[in-house]
Amino acid sequence: MRQFHILGAFLMLAAWSATFTAPGNNTHSNTASGWQIGSAAHAGVRWTPDPERGSASTTMSGGRRGTPFAACALDDEQPDPAITLLVPDGGVSLTTEATPTLSWFIESENQVSMEFVLSDPESASPVYSKQLQSGTGLVEVTLPESAALDVGTPYRWTVFVDCEGGDYTIHARSFVERMAVDGMADGMLSAGASSLERANFYASNGIWYDALNTLVSSYRADGEMTTLLEIRELLRQAETEVPLELSLATESAADS
Repeated sequence: MRQFHILGAFLMLAAWSATFTAPGNNTHSNTASGWQIGSAAHAGVRWTPDPERGSASTTMSGGRRGTPFAACALDDEQPDPAITLLVPDGGVSLTTEATPTLSWFIESENQVSMEFVLSDPESASPVYSKQLQSGTGLVEVTLPESAALDVGTPYRWTVFVDCEGGDYTIHARSFVERMAVDGMADGMLSAGASSLERANFYASNGIWYDALNTLVSSYRADGEMTTLLEIRELLRQAETEVPLELSLATESAADS
């Protein structure tokens, strides 16, 4: 297990947050083959869910129904493990990648054992599974080539966490679907667009995983506080509850 502690400036984050202004609506857009292309002058990422992918139900044990969240303890003040998947609340979220990165936030005072499982709801056997251990922080799994997603299939991904003492297990669950990208949109994305422009393109077209992963990768590359604020704002727009102390202390779980 490799862990990279790459964010720690929480006091700076609070100071920047006080001066951050959410992007307004005075932006321009163009339509190409159904894709919405944000203006280069657009200052922030705007999340626009795809209404056609909002029907799949998400079910959690040990937590609230209808949200990708689960906790071992009913009392929020208890240090027992809690999981929050970094996805919009409900429905199937999109990606253009065959092997996307899927992520969640774990809260625990101690290292906890987890299992990640990717499955095709039409199949009895999991497509991919991985055992993990982590303390509080962001945990990521990048799917291996052996578990590449087919276009148009909604896959279910679930994170199981052992509660203190291993007496029982909780789980949080969501869905991911790979969509095709036409040549025109692919060309626009590769034509010198900045990371923020790419993230806004994905977010404004309801492509959740690519939007979030683009911002996270950008922050790791440049450490810009504005990028961190965009990550927070994207999660807020998607009504994904994570601690303000989001550290991006990351478990890199990519397999070859």
